[in-house]
Amino acid sequence: MTLSTIRISVLTSLIFLASCGTLADLGIKPTTFETLSAVKEIMSSSAFRALKTLAKLNQDDPLAMLPAEAQPVIQGMKMLGLGSEMDLVTKQISKASALIVNEGQGIMTDAIKEVKITDAAAIILGGESAATAVLKDAMYATVKKRYSTRLGTELDKTEAKQYWPMAAAGYNLFAKEKVDATLTDFVAERSVDAVFLAMGKQEKDIRKDPKALGKAVVTKVFDYYEKKQK
Repeated sequence: MTLSTIRISVLTSLIFLASCGTLADLGIKPTTFETLSAVKEIMSSSAFRALKTLAKLNQDDPLAMLPAEAQPVIQGMKMLGLGSEMDLVTKQISKASALIVNEGQGIMTDAIKEVKITDAAAIILGGESAATAVLKDAMYATVKKRYSTRLGTELDKTEAKQYWPMAAAGYNLFAKEKVDATLTDFVAERSVDAVFLAMGKQEKDIRKDPKALGKAVVTKVFDYYEKKQK
């Protein structure tokens, strides 16, 4: 080995050692694609957990999915002598809502695929339910429409839509907080609100321990940004 070759080798080694920190940073820092993948993984996992929780809630109590605002409407109509009709409406709404929750995974999966994310890193560094908030802001109307359409299909098979306008109109004559006379929109909106609320809670839990999710890309992204913040 010539002296010139030795010098070049030593110089190369020194440059390599001096740049180790930079190379390490380049190796650790997630790519834009990885950060985006982590955000969508969080959205998907949060949605799946939320829907599973809501499905269990409905299984334990079939009336749990009935919007709270509907209760005084139902009770008011019962006082007017329409008890049996309102019991039927309650059961039909509950059954339809449960069906939508069971099918919700597909609806939310489609929404997550469609959502446009311009700054995934900001979502990672955002609040404890930042990913849920972004999805809700971007896709709320779309998800609600999907829920409403599906609910309409199911409720069209029942007598619920026949009695609801009368029940809502009677209630709205005296109530300060009015209810929507359109049953499908009313139930769909409350159902979607419940999904996003539950999803936000699940995202908070995931952020507390990202590694527990068992997704390498999520662990890499959170590890990097956690160290960066420190």
